[in-house]
Amino acid sequence: MTSVIRVRGVLRGLERDGECELLIWKESSSAGEAITRCKIASEPPDLPDGPYTLSAGGHALETRKFEGEWSLSVLPPKLAIEWAA
Repeated sequence: MTSVIRVRGVLRGLERDGECELLIWKESSSAGEAITRCKIASEPPDLPDGPYTLSAGGHALETRKFEGEWSLSVLPPKLAIEWAA
């Protein structure tokens, strides 16, 4: 079973911002490498589709909301370790 970690973050973009909750977990890529994924699990209800900056733990990551759904992100190795700590 995959362990999922919950992390609080902030979304900023399109002249709006709000707190969110992230789900972070490890999985194997098609090449067999371990990667860390991140998905926005909860967000303010009024954020429109478009580009956003996701900030958590002193780091930032670009993401996008499209047709009401957030893109699934692969975290860089250093960032994945720090967010999961």
